[in-house]
Order: sequence, then structure tokens, then C-alpha cells
Amino acid sequence: MTNLPLILRLAAAVLIAASFGPASDTEAISEVLNRAVSEKRIPGAVVLVKQRGKIVFEEAAGYADLESGRRMRGDDIFMIASSTKPFAASTIMALVDRGKIRLDDPVAHYLPAFPGKSTIRQLLSHTSGIFGNSAKPEQLESIRNFNRSLKEVVELIVRQPLEYVPGEKYSYGGASFCVAGRIVEMLTGLEFDDYMQKVLLEPLELRETFYRANGKKSDGRFAIVYSKTGDTFQRTKAITEPPDRPGPRSDGFILVPGGIYSTARDAAAFLEMHLNQGMYKGKRILSESSVREMRTKQTGALETAYGLGWQLSRLGAGGEALSFGHGGAYGTDIWVDLEKKLVGVIFTQMPMAQARPFLTEMKECIEKIIR
Repeated sequence: MTNLPLILRLAAAVLIAASFGPASDTEAISEVLNRAVSEKRIPGAVVLVKQRGKIVFEEAAGYADLESGRRMRGDDIFMIASSTKPFAASTIMALVDRGKIRLDDPVAHYLPAFPGKSTIRQLLSHTSGIFGNSAKPEQLESIRNFNRSLKEVVELIVRQPLEYVPGEKYSYGGASFCVAGRIVEMLTGLEFDDYMQKVLLEPLELRETFYRANGKKSDGRFAIVYSKTGDTFQRTKAITEPPDRPGPRSDGFILVPGGIYSTARDAAAFLEMHLNQGMYKGKRILSESSVREMRTKQTGALETAYGLGWQLSRLGAGGEALSFGHGGAYGTDIWVDLEKKLVGVIFTQMPMAQARPFLTEMKECIEKIIR
């Protein structure tokens, strides 16, 4: 470039800055991250941003385990809670792609005891009539007791009357996804996590994404969940964890919509598949039509814009989102921006109500900086 005329060198520099921003811009992202740690707003976090297939920012800061003093690492494993939903919905869409199930099939076609005319589509968009997260404790207990199988849990769910007429309300929760997951098990003869492994995780080469331990080698890399009281972080447990240690259980209930553990790099690979219309490293993982359907508004005239496992924003023509993602109850956020050809992952481990100010500030900074 040094041999080019000055005007051409300046023009090239402007084009580079317009695409990615100067180095000091990504330093601003790092500053937001490290300031949140130094001000003790969060115990630690991992942030990863990829644009056009290249990592433009990746950093771990703070602590994964305050008691032992273990620093956060980029390959630490996080309980991603409801950031699981896009993974679960993608697994179900793989079954759609194979012609084994249709989105507008009635749930009762597979579960005759089901008390209504809800469809698979409505199960995945929180409009099925099944109780949501605001339900009574005794209802929620059915998806909080990890000593049951998914089959047993769904048998409890379908015995309950619907809360509202399917399609007339949006009621966010996990029970409807559990019903969809059980239908997958019935059709494939595999447990839901095993089917996900076959059609999604293995093709995407996601070796550190899982619902249950099952001999997975973690090297103690689980980030601890902390809640904050005043200026003090207090160790707390995710609902999925056994009483004796952090991390996933080895057996028991598969919490289909909220039980995955994953790393930032694994999550980014999954997001890239959706950014690339179902393709990853030259392999077709999901059909383009399934990927598009997932990011299209499924909630009709209702105010909340939700797809099939995705929270939607910046809707374009026909209700198709230009940006979509999903947060999780323990401080995780993943998203795809189709216009910027960008995927982002922000992982911390705190209750969402406490983590949200950090997540919001960090995401706004990223979206401002990465053009």
C-alpha cells in the first residue's frame, strides 16, 4: 500500500474503517467488559463476535470461580438456560426437513390425550395454550423435577387443561417445548439429546454443547452462577445442577428449552449456521426454508415478535427478522444480525435481572462499533 498515491491510500483506509472500525473501537468493547468486572457488576464474562466468518472480538474477563480465584477462560462452559431454545427448535426443524413431522400437525395426532387443537408451530412459538412461566408453582414443578423422564413430565403436562385458546395469546415458558421434544423422541426412538447430537451437534462439530454430563470431559471449566446482594456475590445453583457439584446432571429429565451447557465458540458456530441460511463449512445442516421459517414472526397480530425458538427484532418484509437471538435466565445472550453478517455471544453467569444492564450495555456497544 505504501507505493500507492496518497489519495488511494486514504480511500483504502476509509473503506477498512467503514467495514470494521479502527482498532481503538474494539478496545472500547474490551473497556466495557473489563469495567463491568472492575466495578463488580458481574463476576466475569466471555464475549465473542464474528463478522463474515472472522472473529473480530473475543475476550474473557473476571472470574469463573470467585472462591478458588479461577480466572474466566474463553473456553469455559456456561449454563445457557433459555438460550437453549434456538438449539431445541433447530433440532425439531431437522425432523421437519426429513419429512417426519409438519409444523401444522396437531399435537393430539402424536399425543391423543392432549386437550386441545394446538399445533407443533404453536408449541415452538409459545402460543399453544399450554401454561407458561407465570403458572402456579405446582404446574411449574412438572418441569423442575429432574428425577423424572421427559416422557413422565409430558404425561403430566397433557393432563392439564389449556390456559387459553391456541393462537390467541403469547405465554412464554418451557412446557410447550418439552411437549415438542417428547414428540421427537416418539418419532425417532432416541432421547431428545441423542437426536440433537445426531442431527445438529455432530454436523456442527459442537463438542462442548450438551444437556447431560454423560462422561463429557470438562476439566472443571464450568463457570459458577452467582447472584448479587449489595456488593457481595453469592454462589448459587442453576436448576439443572445436581446438589453436589456445578454443571449438568448425568441422567434424569432433559429440560428441552433450557438445559444446555455450552461454550462461546460452540454457540458462535451454531449462530453462523443460521446466518448462512442453514449451511456450515460447506455442509447443509438445515434447509434454507426451515431457517427462514424459524426467524419469521409466528405470533400473528400479537404484540410480541417471536419466531420458532427465536426472539425477533427489526422485522422486514413478511415478518422475517433482520436480527434475532435469545437470552437466558443465567445471564447469556446470543444473536444474529443478517444485515451486518454478524453473530454475537455474551456469556456471564448471574440471574438475568441482575445481568441485563451489563448485557444491554455490551450489546449496544458491539452494535455501535461493528458496522
